[in-house]
Amino acid sequence: MGSFPERLTLLDNPRADRVRRASGLVGRSARSRSGLMLVEGPQAVRELARFRPGAVRDVYVRQDAWDTHADVVEAARRATRWVHPVTNEVSAVLSRDSQGVCAVASHDALVRELPEPSVGETLVVLAQGRDPGNVGTIIRTADAFGAVGVIAVAGTVDASSPKVVRASAGSVFHVPVCVVPSFEEVRFLVHGRGAALLGTSGGAGSVDLAQMFVQGVSARSRLSQSHAWVFGNEAKGLSGDDMRLCDALVSIPMSGDAESLNVASAAATCLFASQTVRGLHS
Repeated sequence: MGSFPERLTLLDNPRADRVRRASGLVGRSARSRSGLMLVEGPQAVRELARFRPGAVRDVYVRQDAWDTHADVVEAARRATRWVHPVTNEVSAVLSRDSQGVCAVASHDALVRELPEPSVGETLVVLAQGRDPGNVGTIIRTADAFGAVGVIAVAGTVDASSPKVVRASAGSVFHVPVCVVPSFEEVRFLVHGRGAALLGTSGGAGSVDLAQMFVQGVSARSRLSQSHAWVFGNEAKGLSGDDMRLCDALVSIPMSGDAESLNVASAAATCLFASQTVRGLHS
């Protein structure tokens, strides 16, 4: 596909309606009303333009970033004719976290449906994840380690949040993120795919992840079968009700003095273990 013709009219009015509407997309209500989302940063905008070009509406590039991120500009121009150079003042109003590159896209940029089930697949379940940085990082980690999708329980921060998109480094445009109303429905969905729910918890009765990993090498572990990792709220972890609905609880062994891992770090540890075992049996 070729590039759209360049439109090099400089946007220099930070109070323009176009700029005001785009900057307002940091709010969930504005995103819901408009069906649009704000994508911040060169990496996220690049992935948006590459993987969801039909969803791109406008791209804004600060003058000094035009050459620095020439590859992003070119990818954007393949997706839309509306690629705008902007002044420092306009860029600051649009986003202070964009490194001079941001975009407006429709919600169609986000994939909301999981793929058909596959044998030995890994999924991620977010149970009431409230921190956008952690949620975005977990989505990025799920993408990196080959999870087929992310299931978010209602109440988890919206995947269209600019902070989630930025923390995911554009992985929200690669990995399906579907939202379900309750953990009970998560259980029904995951079991319907032939997968087990593995809750992360260091409580009594939990299975040691290292032990699961060793068993997985010889195909005797849940890690060598379809499974979904469940990660709870950053502050409270999984609720008692959610833990009771899991098929197994898994703890991550730690030899140091830290009380616990950040939820995104725990996700990286668990998903790396899943990827490694999956690779041994593929």
